[in-house]
Amino acid sequence: MNSKISVVVPIYNTAKYLENCLDSIVNQTHRELEIILVDDGSTDESGKIADTYAKKDQRIKVIHQKNAGQSAARNHGIKESTGDYLSFVDSDDQIEPVFYSTLLKLYKDNTSVAVCGHQYRRLKDNSSKNLYQSPLKPRGKNETKKAYIIKLLVKDGRMYSCNNKLFKKEYIKDNNILFDTNINFAEDTKFVLDYLSYAEGEIAYDMSPLYIYNFGTETSTVKTAATKWKNWEHQYQDLKKWLGPHPKVSENFWLHAVRLRWRVSFVRSKRRAKP
Repeated sequence: MNSKISVVVPIYNTAKYLENCLDSIVNQTHRELEIILVDDGSTDESGKIADTYAKKDQRIKVIHQKNAGQSAARNHGIKESTGDYLSFVDSDDQIEPVFYSTLLKLYKDNTSVAVCGHQYRRLKDNSSKNLYQSPLKPRGKNETKKAYIIKLLVKDGRMYSCNNKLFKKEYIKDNNILFDTNINFAEDTKFVLDYLSYAEGEIAYDMSPLYIYNFGTETSTVKTAATKWKNWEHQYQDLKKWLGPHPKVSENFWLHAVRLRWRVSFVRSKRRAKP
């Protein structure tokens, strides 16, 4: 498949990890890539590293902007992208060499988004764990799409991130789907939900842990935002708005269930944030 994939990489002070990230992208088995590096006002060597890679690989485009946050950087990349598909990679993470070729193969006529598993690396003790290695349960015959999506938020953590997915650019362009720059918590989850509300078809998945999330970098520590319940509550209210004014019984059931899950996640965040 010769489809072009636009890869958006927001960068902010990740010079220590950036070369490993970019090496993992440029060495993909799928070669038809447009790699958009958005330097969000870095004060370390990140911008220079990005420029160096761009000189070596004509598929790479570097954008330097004043610091405006990760969502603004991703949005800038989206607006500059010209590919058939869109992907997001954080600059302190990596992807396996077959990340794009595998996700592309998942796309059929009725596919809305392609999803894979995670490899979770703890840099502190040099350990790793593969996550989401079970099949993604299909939508029930009489289950609404929104009930199914919210159920996945309760039962399947692979749906929260934008990084382990390959999106169709046409849905994003036609519906002007962007990251919300007014929030600094779970903004990628909101993007995924907004996308799925417009995308036609079903969710396709591969259980392979193809996205490598490095936990323990300076930018991957527990966010202060996750230790404040008001941020989780705001996310819940956004989810209610997304669901609409007259939810089905099943939709309402899973809405309450996701709030309970987020309460548990909030408590865990508070514990992890303790010195």
